[in-house]
Amino acid sequence: MFKDYSGSLTLVNGRNKIKYSKNKTSAVPEDFLPATKRMWHTVGAMLLVTLVIGISSTVWYGLQVQVALDQIGRDTGINKELLNENRLLVAQRDLMLTQDHMKEAGQKHGLRFPAKNQLRYP
Repeated sequence: MFKDYSGSLTLVNGRNKIKYSKNKTSAVPEDFLPATKRMWHTVGAMLLVTLVIGISSTVWYGLQVQVALDQIGRDTGINKELLNENRLLVAQRDLMLTQDHMKEAGQKHGLRFPAKNQLRYP
């Protein structure tokens, strides 16, 4: 901080003497910024609030990312299970649509095969 010497020096005519006055009449009042202390407290409080909000939002965002990754992993596992089940069902359907299985199922229901002289469309 600079010391203010305005008003404390007086030039005296003759022999270039400089007189220092003990009663300093400052051009600027001593209490330049009366709210300086209050301003610093306000700035400190705002920084503290900003810090708390920043840290809490970072923690919240991290938790949200962790939950999303857990859900992605769980959904991936469910997707694999459903794909395996779908493959099994497709294989079972293909077995049910074979000609041998159809003949067997028809015999269980009392149906009989067409004779050689009956007309069949492939």
